[in-house]
Amino acid sequence: MKEHSAERVVSITDYFISLPSTRSLFITIILLGFVFGIIINFTKYQGIDLVLKGSVDGILLLSIPAVISSVVIKLMIKKVPFKRVIATTLVGEIIYAITYGASFFLTSVSPFYSEIITLVGAALVFVLWYVIARLVFVLRFRSFLFAIIQLLFHLVFLLSSSSIYVSNEPIFSIAKFYVAAFILLIAMLVFFFIINAPMKKSFGVSGTDAFSHVVGQWLYQDTELEKTFENLGQEAKTLVSLLAFKREKDSMFLVVPCVHFGPFGTLGGSEFSYLISKELNNKYGAKTLVFHGTVTHDLNPVSSKELAKVISACDSCIKNAKYVSANISLLLGNEDECNAETLIINDTAFVGLSRAPAVTEDINFGVGMAIMNAAEKNVSLAIVADQHNSETGEIVSFEPGDKVSYNYMQAVSNTLSKNAKKRSLAVGFAERYFNYPFIGKAGVKVLVFSSIPEYVLILVDSNGVTPDFRDKLISEIKEVGNNYKKDWHVGIYTTDTHQINVVRGVRNPLREEKSFLEDIKAAVVEAMFDMQPAKFHAAKKWFDIKVIGGKQSTEIVSTLNAVVSVAKFIAPLLLLGSIAAILLVLRKIG
Repeated sequence: MKEHSAERVVSITDYFISLPSTRSLFITIILLGFVFGIIINFTKYQGIDLVLKGSVDGILLLSIPAVISSVVIKLMIKKVPFKRVIATTLVGEIIYAITYGASFFLTSVSPFYSEIITLVGAALVFVLWYVIARLVFVLRFRSFLFAIIQLLFHLVFLLSSSSIYVSNEPIFSIAKFYVAAFILLIAMLVFFFIINAPMKKSFGVSGTDAFSHVVGQWLYQDTELEKTFENLGQEAKTLVSLLAFKREKDSMFLVVPCVHFGPFGTLGGSEFSYLISKELNNKYGAKTLVFHGTVTHDLNPVSSKELAKVISACDSCIKNAKYVSANISLLLGNEDECNAETLIINDTAFVGLSRAPAVTEDINFGVGMAIMNAAEKNVSLAIVADQHNSETGEIVSFEPGDKVSYNYMQAVSNTLSKNAKKRSLAVGFAERYFNYPFIGKAGVKVLVFSSIPEYVLILVDSNGVTPDFRDKLISEIKEVGNNYKKDWHVGIYTTDTHQINVVRGVRNPLREEKSFLEDIKAAVVEAMFDMQPAKFHAAKKWFDIKVIGGKQSTEIVSTLNAVVSVAKFIAPLLLLGSIAAILLVLRKIG
């Protein structure tokens, strides 16, 4: 079992936060100015005058220019929600409040250093606005304009106030503020140049551009990053497996593509669990379930355009299909913590792998192939799916040489060494769709097979499921079966879709919500009553696809780690150097 070095990169998303409401942010800006005014006028006013008159200075210095800046900037960038604009403004106001406060209390000691603190604070907010607009709002040129605009509004109110010391004539004072801002901005651009160099050299794209594309995907579903992936990608050969069930009036496909549904959002193959299902449903009128194959992030498609190659391979599996009558049996086996749930349909095995309640994560493609090849010593065709049904918070994969990989192989061998009672094949189907942030567009699909015991297969278009909720699902579904005098074995699968990865972190497992469990139980009952005789067909197809391969993934992670290491060292030096430069320049110009 190998922990990805990428976990350190993934952890960056933990710093992405969900913002409070616009109203809350607006009220906070007003309160910040209100409290600031009271603090700096604490000795000037008493009683009710402190509240009524003292707060005015703070509101004029902080709140009013903040609100004006937010409104003007929002009018200029309509694609960015006002909440994000005003949140950026609030961060700037906090910096202004701290530096204005320090300047106010230092005025009597040293007017020069009092003014320097104000200048540095304004410069910091200037750079903040530039960086946020450039990297988060994804605005290349207007980011500089917004930084200028917000500083100008704050200077208008600062220079008209007598509370904070600013020397010289207004025009000269404005010039000094912009000189300080430009010095700090130059330091920031030098910082960008240094940290961009490794990415530029290795991959031909700057780190800041790559970061802004990632943010653009998170916030605006921008797919510009796919162009970079296409340049970095490599050709790979993989396979898709397909089981088809034909009933009197409809049909069902179980598709196991050996591509990973990542990296996140709408990039690459992140939506493939839904898109493959949608395409095959539209093309063949078949109810399609798309499973997680035995693959890791090494087989992330470079772009959504690679979907056509997967569909073409599926077409080859379906073309000239010969549906035959079939018997079905269910075999269960394990080796240590590794479990295999195997449906034998004629001479084809459909295997689901899980370690639940231990972490059940991605399985290396080579390991999956070894398991399939070993299984095909007992059956003519083996199809293996990663149930991906136990999310414990670890980011791992199971690689060749891991004990877990060996145990998986042994678990499958143990199942296939058993004899099981066979029944004529019958299958029932139901589906549900939900508007929950932890379920993708493919929703929840349920199959009930006529094996002994009957196998209830629940496939959720989700990024995983916690062990506790998995156990609860199984327990309550079994209880439903008992009510109908059914002895069910329940298999929980997730697709590991990365379409639903959220802004704060990338772990977004299935969890219980109001009525969610009841809806799944209702779907199981519907599938039970829907059971009908079915004929069967199965096939595999190898195909070529362009992916972000293992080599590129390792290089990207290594480069990002190097960038982070350099940034930690160089950022404080540049900040201190730029502040020293501001002191030097302003001393000379007075």
